[in-house]
Amino acid sequence: MKALRRVPAVFGFEWRRALTIPRLSWMLALAAFAPVLLMLVRSAAGSPPPPMVAAVFVYVLAPGVVCMMSVFLLATPAISAELEGRSWVYLAVRPYGLLAVLLGKYLVAVTWALPVGLTSAILSSVVMADTELPRMVAVQSGLAALSCIAYAAVFLLIGVLAPKRAMVFGVVYAVGVEVGAAFIPAAVNLLTIQHRLRCLLVRGMRMDEGVAERNPVFLSYFGDETATWHIFILLAMTASYLIAAALILHFREFTAAAETDT
Repeated sequence: MKALRRVPAVFGFEWRRALTIPRLSWMLALAAFAPVLLMLVRSAAGSPPPPMVAAVFVYVLAPGVVCMMSVFLLATPAISAELEGRSWVYLAVRPYGLLAVLLGKYLVAVTWALPVGLTSAILSSVVMADTELPRMVAVQSGLAALSCIAYAAVFLLIGVLAPKRAMVFGVVYAVGVEVGAAFIPAAVNLLTIQHRLRCLLVRGMRMDEGVAERNPVFLSYFGDETATWHIFILLAMTASYLIAAALILHFREFTAAAETDT
């Protein structure tokens, strides 16, 4: 509880520190990326896509790429920034200082990425949807929120595990696990965030689940569980990543000089 009392102070300080013109420019560019690209795609096609195709396009670009990139830029270097700034030793000697910093930086990453993801999802849905617009906006916005919450935790954990190479390992994880492993029709894709979000997209948009029944291989991609189950698993994964990061911070000794001078 004492650590949680310090989180608002860390959150406020880190949020104000992140409020810079370059970062605002990056976030605005990310928010505009998906709707502008989809507008160009729709203009080139000359006709509106089917609702299912439109939903997949919006999902891939907004809750997928934009949300992942937003939290990647904020959460992954969270620990390395303190090590390089040589403020780590002061945080480490304060009671519950490391846990407060971890949770504060996590909340900063989520609250910065969430408006970007929601804006991208809503505008992309407006661009692509001719029918069922309210449903698409609601589903894509929910997926964007879950994406920000889950990806912020996993990228923060990567930053704790390998602070010197956090950005590199973050890219490897995004490409190798969330893009590669998520599309392997085997049990390994159950460990990915993309699998859960993809299943929620299918259930939220009420896509034709009979395809999976007629082709059992599709069950590996869409599953047969309820939307509530997938949301629960996503939140449980998020909590487990944060707990793992907190435990590593508590038991691992980080040396600021080693991280910056070697």
